[in-house]
Amino acid sequence: MRRPVIEWPHGKKICATLTVAFEAFTRGGHFKKTKPGEVNLVSISHANYGGNAGIWRILEIMQRNGVRATIDVNGLAVEKWPEAVKALADAGNEIAGHGTMNDTKMTDLDEEGQRREIREVNRVIRSITGKQPVGWVSPGGHHTADTLRLLAEEGYTWSGDQCDDDLPYVVDVGGKRMTIIPKHWYFNDWRAWAGGSSDGEIAYRGFRDSFDFVLEEARRGKPGRIDALVHAELGGRPYMAHAWEKMIRYVRQHDDIVWFPTRDEIAAHMLKHAKTAEPYAPMG
Repeated sequence: MRRPVIEWPHGKKICATLTVAFEAFTRGGHFKKTKPGEVNLVSISHANYGGNAGIWRILEIMQRNGVRATIDVNGLAVEKWPEAVKALADAGNEIAGHGTMNDTKMTDLDEEGQRREIREVNRVIRSITGKQPVGWVSPGGHHTADTLRLLAEEGYTWSGDQCDDDLPYVVDVGGKRMTIIPKHWYFNDWRAWAGGSSDGEIAYRGFRDSFDFVLEEARRGKPGRIDALVHAELGGRPYMAHAWEKMIRYVRQHDDIVWFPTRDEIAAHMLKHAKTAEPYAPMG
């Protein structure tokens, strides 16, 4: 596929996004391994920090710095912490679908199972925000060749499962146009934490250097995009939250050339301005 030519709104050089994974589990979270059929209570407890404390710290950071994020939220997290989801939506953040729970992978479901999963997430999010989500990121990014078509049929405009480019692009899937907004790893708190062997300051330096590189490319005429992702259960803890706030403040020093949208705003921009849509080819 030919690389897309993108112009960001208002002549901006870089599109900077913030992503928050707000997740709930029934067997065990990201922290500590879980054996098949086992419920790991310490892992569940670690994950519950996200809804009890971490998400509120993340919201405070965003409000303090005048930015918004796309919140990838499980249906179960919406049911467990509806006040947090409503507060996030009321503050102007995008609420995107992220499966019913992080234990369930789309790759373990048939086509109808995936459709039921999408519709259940839609129902739960609508019950709190009053709005249909238009963005989707599968738990772990695990998706099938059918997932994008099903999302398009259910009213979605963008997917964040793919990892095959820096910039967003528009595809035709089943006669509908969808925006792919690829995953980035400029900063992901789980990878930065590395089981405790790294820390927020190291993560911040890596993000800063990556942003500077993308900035230089943009000044040479190549539009850029960069993302910083935190999980509420980890990035909402002080030893990572301070680094995420430093990242936001570093990027905001360049407000004259940086566009800071939510992903639904990216999708709307792409669908309005993209002149072509390549047929969706999940294998590339």
